[in-house]
Amino acid sequence: MVIVHRAVQAEDKAARRATILEAAEALIAGDPENFASVAQVAEAAGLAKGTVYLYFRSKEEMVLAVHAQHTARMFDLLGDLLAANHGRQMRAQQVVDSFCAFATANPLFLHLGAACHSSFERNIDPEVMYEFRTAVAARLAHFGPLIEDCFAALAPGGGIAVLHATYAFALGMWQLCDPTHKEAKGIGKRPGLEVFDRDFRADLHNGLLALWHGYMRAPDGGAA
Repeated sequence: MVIVHRAVQAEDKAARRATILEAAEALIAGDPENFASVAQVAEAAGLAKGTVYLYFRSKEEMVLAVHAQHTARMFDLLGDLLAANHGRQMRAQQVVDSFCAFATANPLFLHLGAACHSSFERNIDPEVMYEFRTAVAARLAHFGPLIEDCFAALAPGGGIAVLHATYAFALGMWQLCDPTHKEAKGIGKRPGLEVFDRDFRADLHNGLLALWHGYMRAPDGGAA
């Protein structure tokens, strides 16, 4: 019988939560088609299953927490890019290149995002989802005006709008190209499915570049 001693110190709780999420991320990365169960994560983390439930009420909430970490890293990368170009006008390709590099180097970012915004959401407590979205909203509110400072052609509010559209487009392209499952399912290799055999990174980059340029069109239709 495993005796669970609840961590009472804030730093102990944070460390244990980090251990759980590290184990969850490693298991999902190893088998992205089958999301790890709470029991599997507990075993990998060296904890009792009941301990994991003290931190996350469901597998889906645990997956959302991993996705939140990736989202925070993506915003940190954007912050670094904007800080490096402070006071200078930027080109759309700089942001698109940076985002595409992150998305391809961290495939779980979009993979988990697609899950958390679809079927998984039904098993995530609304308050937990609200907390996640509130954190994202705060980052958008912070970075939106900074984006506008670096891209004079963007209209007021355009910074938040183009960041929203970037994420939405990337999620859609991920689901369409299905790069995580493509090899396992033979997508694009069977007769009649060749149209789905896409280069995800190339399509993502080209599409986002067109999207950013579209947001920076002048009101008269000319390029800003």
